[in-house]
Amino acid sequence: MRANDGIRPLLEDPGIILVSGYARLPDTVASHSQYERLGVVLAVDVADGRIVAADTTLLTDLAKEFFRALVEGLSVTRDMTEIVDRVQRRYAGQSGGALATALRRCLEAFHQRRAAEPAQGPGASGPA
Repeated sequence: MRANDGIRPLLEDPGIILVSGYARLPDTVASHSQYERLGVVLAVDVADGRIVAADTTLLTDLAKEFFRALVEGLSVTRDMTEIVDRVQRRYAGQSGGALATALRRCLEAFHQRRAAEPAQGPGASGPA
């Protein structure tokens, strides 16, 4: 889902939304001078809460791919605690605290949006 052509199915499915969360990076992290904040973005299928794609502003490709492998396929409705626990247990980088905070903010954004908007339109199946 990283190439431009890979995003098309996400855009064509009205049941997939994009949520983001940000957290302040520690001053000691290499990317702090460039970004100051770490971002996490999740593409979520609202029908079942499944994370269909994930990205982060972590500096290296390996860290980004590792993060994706930790969270993609999990459900933000059924696996919320597991998602955060996985990242806290398995990501031991200096940005770990900021990554977990940004991830929690994504999850909160999804649940706030879901609570504010009743399920409507194609692909909507109501609360999961």
